[in-house]
Amino acid sequence: MTVAQDLAVLRQPAFRRYFVGRSVSELGTTMTQVALPFAVFGIGGDAGDVGLVLGAAVLPKIVFVLLGGVAGDRLERRKVLLGTDVCMALCQSVAAVLLLSGTGRVWHLALLQIVYGCAAAFALPATTGAVPDIAPEDRLQQANSLMRVARNAFGIIGPPCAGVLVAVAGAGWALAVDAASFAVAAVAMAGLPAGLRTRRPHARLLRDVAEGWHTFTSRPWIWMMVASFAVYQATVLPTIYVIGPQVAESTVGVTGWAAVLTARAVGALAAGFPLLRWRPRGPLTLAAALLLLDVPFLVALWSGAGLAVLLVCAAVASGGLNAADTLWETALQERVPSDVIARVSSYDWLGSLAFAPLGYAAVGGAVDGFGIRDTLFAITVVHVVIHTVLPCLRTVRRTERPDRAVAVPLEAGGDA
Repeated sequence: MTVAQDLAVLRQPAFRRYFVGRSVSELGTTMTQVALPFAVFGIGGDAGDVGLVLGAAVLPKIVFVLLGGVAGDRLERRKVLLGTDVCMALCQSVAAVLLLSGTGRVWHLALLQIVYGCAAAFALPATTGAVPDIAPEDRLQQANSLMRVARNAFGIIGPPCAGVLVAVAGAGWALAVDAASFAVAAVAMAGLPAGLRTRRPHARLLRDVAEGWHTFTSRPWIWMMVASFAVYQATVLPTIYVIGPQVAESTVGVTGWAAVLTARAVGALAAGFPLLRWRPRGPLTLAAALLLLDVPFLVALWSGAGLAVLLVCAAVASGGLNAADTLWETALQERVPSDVIARVSSYDWLGSLAFAPLGYAAVGGAVDGFGIRDTLFAITVVHVVIHTVLPCLRTVRRTERPDRAVAVPLEAGGDA
């Protein structure tokens, strides 16, 4: 297997354009995640204002993601992605101008983030549906893995670039870069072939939502996996990002914790490469089992392990999560009809978006009420039970690939 075969999906012109557009916008987004808090501080805001601005983009995603799923199936997905990229570019452009001109206020940024969150609610389900429209069916996993490799690479590169830009030129310029990245993505989406899966345009909205719900609930393997992911989002991830810094404060320190987070990014990046060529026969069974790789990391936090152990466990855990996400996304695209995939994906996104904020609050409250060790122990037990039982369920085990091939390498394909 050669590098050219690993990257064969990039020989498809439509996917190549899509890949470049989404990757560039991902770089801008990672820079904004660092720059936006400093933008708030720079205009006189405090920590509460930072929480307000950052949280302003979350609620619209929860409220409108189901509607976004309907749009992703009812409308031409190319136009949905083009429109959302243009909207997000405008939001970040206005924010950048307000900051650079010295006229920006906290409420300006919060309002713009609300609009940004609305656009994201429509973009998220459409991205899941768009990949099967432009990538060959036998290369869906390769396409998804390649997208995650780029996303994780920019997750490592973006924050330090943003830090330097904020320090040298100000947060407004970092937001300007993000706006430019969405403009590049919009140009890329505009160049995609027309007709990316258009449904009947005059169907009733509630009927569309109900049809998506029926597809979601009629396939037990979907709602079981989504339920497990929702619990994961509400327990394990808040544990890492709420309890982790508290543990690190008395063990490895702030710089040590920063190294742990970097190790997680590196682990996520590395996990994408094997899936460019390896196609496991039982992707969902493997995906559920891979999430158990978080257990050593949780135990390491619970036991107050040293930095070396934390770094290794963090990289392995994040690699497992990234690989599981790739396998899951590919399974959806392979097994859910294309005319309903965006709506099914919107329920998946809703499970992640709705329960994560509640989880952060609940984990913080549990730490205050029961202490760090008891909270970590309880969450670890719940995690082990769910992701030990899930791979054993028949409905999950039966979702093997149609060709029943084990570790079959992808053959190189020609240009589209």
